[in-house]
Amino acid sequence: MRSVRRVGAFSSGVLLYSSVMGISSFLAKLRLPTFVYVPLGGRNSMLTVILEATTIALLMALLALVWSHITVVPRGPLRRGHRPTTSWCVAGVALGWLGWTIYGAIHFSLEPKTYGQPLYALLLSSNVPPLWGVLNVVAVLAAVLLAGHWAKRTRDAALGEIRHSSRSRGSMTAA
Repeated sequence: MRSVRRVGAFSSGVLLYSSVMGISSFLAKLRLPTFVYVPLGGRNSMLTVILEATTIALLMALLALVWSHITVVPRGPLRRGHRPTTSWCVAGVALGWLGWTIYGAIHFSLEPKTYGQPLYALLLSSNVPPLWGVLNVVAVLAAVLLAGHWAKRTRDAALGEIRHSSRSRGSMTAA
């Protein structure tokens, strides 16, 4: 049963990262009206790119936090051996990142298109290979680790309450 949970968490990590890449690419292609970009210095200004990348990364972190919390929390009756599967989910996210980075590098090298964008746009944009938005990678990893920490604290607190309540009942019956 433990291996099924591990494989599920690993697969969920790969699917999580692939979903985040697809959704973030879709969100990056959405264009706001031009009057929104004018006070920020134009469509390709550094401030606009940073705000857009940060907004998308925060949305992806929220999605990843919910998804990974559902993935890493042990289900079923509360037992001591059932630990969160955070490391397996992180490994799945790492494999998803590696796959998307390799795909991006191949795509970047095969397309003879010259990227005349500044370095900050190449690093932060969710549409530009090979990195596909560095903030998205950081957001997903941070969300998975936070969900794992949250699940571990919740589990430890629940086990502590169960152990504490059984001790207090045992001492009451002995007296």
